This record gives sequence, C-alpha cells and structure tokens, in this order.
Amino acid sequence: MKKQIKTVSVILSLLLCAALLAGCGGKTSGTKTGTTSTYAYLLDTTGLNKPSLDLSNPSGMLKDILEKGTLRIATSPDYPPAEFITEDGTIYGSEMMLAKYIADCLGVDLAIETMDFNGTLMAVQTGKVDLGVSGYGWKADRAESYELTTGYIGDPDEAGYHTLIVPAGQEDQYASCADFVGKHILAQAGSLQQMYVEDQILALDAENKTELEFVSTLDQAILGLAAGKCDAVALDGTTAEQYVNQSDGKFALSGVHFDLSLYEDYEGTVMAIKKGETDFLELINSIIETVKENGYYGDFYKAAKAQAGLE
Repeated sequence: MKKQIKTVSVILSLLLCAALLAGCGGKTSGTKTGTTSTYAYLLDTTGLNKPSLDLSNPSGMLKDILEKGTLRIATSPDYPPAEFITEDGTIYGSEMMLAKYIADCLGVDLAIETMDFNGTLMAVQTGKVDLGVSGYGWKADRAESYELTTGYIGDPDEAGYHTLIVPAGQEDQYASCADFVGKHILAQAGSLQQMYVEDQILALDAENKTELEFVSTLDQAILGLAAGKCDAVALDGTTAEQYVNQSDGKFALSGVHFDLSLYEDYEGTVMAIKKGETDFLELINSIIETVKENGYYGDFYKAAKAQAGLE
C-alpha cells in the first residue's frame, strides 16, 4: 500500500509547516518541545496542546525510551502522504509529523529508521525499534502478534479504497475480482492488499491458476508491471492513482475495488508496538486521542499531501 515519490524542494515543506502551526494555538503540557531534535524540521510543537502524562514511574519500553532519550520508529517511506522521501532525500509525511509530536510529548528525540515494509514489523517484534509507523491497517494476524494503537484518519471525507492497476489499454478486461482469476498479481508482502487478493481473488480460484507474488517494495512491483512481468499490482487507491498519473500513460486503474465491508470496522491507520507492552500502548493511545481531539492529524495530512503533490 505504498510508494516512493520524488517531490518538490523541502523549502515548500518548511513553508507548509509554518502555515500549519500559525493556526494551532493553545497551551502546552509542560513537556519538552523537542524543536531542536534531529527531525525538528518535521514539526514545531511549541504551540500545540499536549496531554498531561505521568512519566514519574516508567516501566518496560517507556522506561528504556526515557533513559535513552530517544523514541525509535521504523517506517517504509514509500506511501505518500503518510511517509515518503522528498526530492532532496528528506523523509516527510503526516505519520512522521505525528511521530515527532509523540516524541515531543515524551520529551525525547526522534530516531527514524527506514526499511522495507515487512522489515518494519520485524523491527518492532525484535525490539530494534519502539514503534512501527508505516501506514498499517488493522489485520487480525497483526492484532495477534502486536499491540495496535487507536486508529487515526487524515481526511474523514476522503473515501478510501483499494484496487489494482493494469497496463493501459487492458482496463476494460476487468469488471470484478473474478476477472483477475488466472492472472499474475504483485502485492507488497504483509500488506492489506495481500490479504484482499487472497480473500477475494484467490478464494475464487478453484483450479489455483492465479499467481500472487510478493515484493518488498512497491517500486519493485511497478517495475514488474512496466516490464510485462505481471498482469496487475494491488494497491491502495491514493497510491494507485499516483502511480497511474506518473506513468506517462503506461498504467491504468482497473476500476475494480476490493470489498472492504467483508472486514471488521477498524477505521484508520494504526501504529504497531511489541506484544505485551500494554502500558506503553495506553500512553501512545492517550497521545493519539489528543491529536484527534484537536484536529492535528488532519492538519498534518493536508500539509503532507500538498508536499507530496497529491492535491
């Protein structure tokens, strides 16, 4: 559900952040703002409301974070506007801004480690990082293996969907998921799209003629589609539209949308935490709730979307 994108200069990013923060007043909670941190350019939280957190007697992961003075996150920066790489190699995105806000609420620095999508969850599981922040949707197997946070939505009025893109000129061949039976499909390993293809296309294939191939990054999938090595790539809608728009007429939207009503209603994007770290989960959820109550994530999302050229 991801894509790497080359965008305009980081100067626009700074201007957008300045404009964003100009409209966000309110008192702070007394925690450090972290504006001199490694990723200070992402967000200045000085004027933003923050939750009142009791950090006086930390334990488990929180204790380690406070002692080290750093919140470590893992992300696969190929999913604009949540996380992506700008033209000059700077990491940016609404989730990266949210991570900076969380670090500032804790009074610690932020450290961002980039890797492929599957690697982000492995990094959480092994304790290499404290948080996985990489455009995750809720999945039953993820909930069994990780603590998943409260969901957050960038734009509640923006209807999300998941689809497949195909070579231009072939889109009229597809009217439903059944039309993809027997085709060679690429999906990012561990993604929601993998689950959708398995549940709604492979499940229709009694003769097992459909080939579902996993890739580490969506760039690999797009290169495969461009080279004629597959018939379709499964993506979330925003990313699919971006690939099609930047393909110089090589790709097209299939028009087929996966049926999301088949799944339990867990709205929004979530973060992943090591299983068993329930106290840390509760703390992160309280920070996310403050972000949602104040409408901050919507602001982060708008700024990141403009920076990614998705408006």
